[in-house]
Amino acid sequence: MPHRSILHVGEIERHFDETQRFFIMNTMDDEAVNTVMLRLPSTLSAYSGGKSQLLLQAATVEQLLHELENQHRQVWEHLCTEHGHVRNHVQIFVNNELITGDDGLKTLLKPGQEVIVLPSAMDA
Repeated sequence: MPHRSILHVGEIERHFDETQRFFIMNTMDDEAVNTVMLRLPSTLSAYSGGKSQLLLQAATVEQLLHELENQHRQVWEHLCTEHGHVRNHVQIFVNNELITGDDGLKTLLKPGQEVIVLPSAMDA
């Protein structure tokens, strides 16, 4: 009888995250565009094909939002206004720091970096 191991949900998620990071970091060369992980609240996964994590290519937060508009328009519409501004109730974090204003949109992203989107605490 073959040996089977059982993984708990947390272990599966951790393994999935490590596998994605390994893939991202090992498929990029010096001239490649940055591939970053956008983490969405579960409330938006219905608009991204059930995914709460999206891999997108971008060098800045602004480019990330542009790629999101192109690839997952419904998610983008929940995060941004029709003029492309981040909605007031949306918070974007890079390196656990809140990104605000136009200067925040110019924040540089590194390959494999995570960008986290959350509703503001006042709206939660």
